[in-house]
Amino acid sequence: MTCDSRIEPVDISALFGPVASPGIAECDAAIWAGLRRSGAIVIHGYPDADQVDRRARRGLEVFTFPRAERRALTTRLIEPENPNTYRGYWPCTPDRLLQNDFFDVGPAQPAPGPDLPGMEIFAEPTPWPTARPGWARDVRAHYDHLNAIAQALIRSVGRSAGFDAAMIGARFDGAHSTLRYLSYAPGAGLDAGFSAARHTDASGLSLLWQDQPGLEAQGQDGVWRAIPMRPDTLSVHVGDVMTGLTAGAVPATPHRVRASDRPRRSVGFFLEPALSAPVTPADHDGGPDVRDSYGWQLLRTFAARPHWQGVIRDPET
Repeated sequence: MTCDSRIEPVDISALFGPVASPGIAECDAAIWAGLRRSGAIVIHGYPDADQVDRRARRGLEVFTFPRAERRALTTRLIEPENPNTYRGYWPCTPDRLLQNDFFDVGPAQPAPGPDLPGMEIFAEPTPWPTARPGWARDVRAHYDHLNAIAQALIRSVGRSAGFDAAMIGARFDGAHSTLRYLSYAPGAGLDAGFSAARHTDASGLSLLWQDQPGLEAQGQDGVWRAIPMRPDTLSVHVGDVMTGLTAGAVPATPHRVRASDRPRRSVGFFLEPALSAPVTPADHDGGPDVRDSYGWQLLRTFAARPHWQGVIRDPET
């Protein structure tokens, strides 16, 4: 299919103004129309927008750390002597859908999930480099900034889908979202010329930043559109969880990354529900069931991945 660059820019400043502002409805409508048409929007006008590029590049410095520092942050699935399993540094491996190195940051105070074997892995703290306290502080500020933006957006999308915004937002108030810094080596790619194949994110909502072109989103019309490069902007993509919470009213955004002969770095913030939060439709009035929780879903998803076998067990077994 053809690829064009018609991704709508949307000023979301109204989401951070007075609660009763008449501009909120107009802003909601612009966000909704953009996501429904092209699968993604590019946002601007949010608080401290002029800090986004600087903070993104500051966090991406992790890929310039000496090898010994990066090894100390690496998951124990690669470096068995390390204590961290889920959060931290992941070097590229050939079996992954995304051909990149990445560094995962979780919340400052992770909230526990349901009492299930292996759940503690998802609530582990983020490992930090011991010699760079200022860097860790700046990355934490970036996490908090993007979280505030994503929280406002998820409520906006929920309103437009016909759901109570507070009901939708309550699913994401727990501490579990992920800030991910990614690095693609020159030429890193799959056979079809992509360093990240077509996929949807498992989150409720994703905010993506890139230092080089390459990211593309697919709209409901089947057309692939390049995410434009603009200073201090973020692209917004819907994840699988939001599709489930809205009973399919908000389709997840398929996206991919074209391989390049130049180094490419990007940042993703993935707004995720609390581990104990249900991911059934937001208006579901049934009783709580651990099988409806996001934590249960994560265990099932990870247990099916080859490199997690023997580490995480399917809760159904």
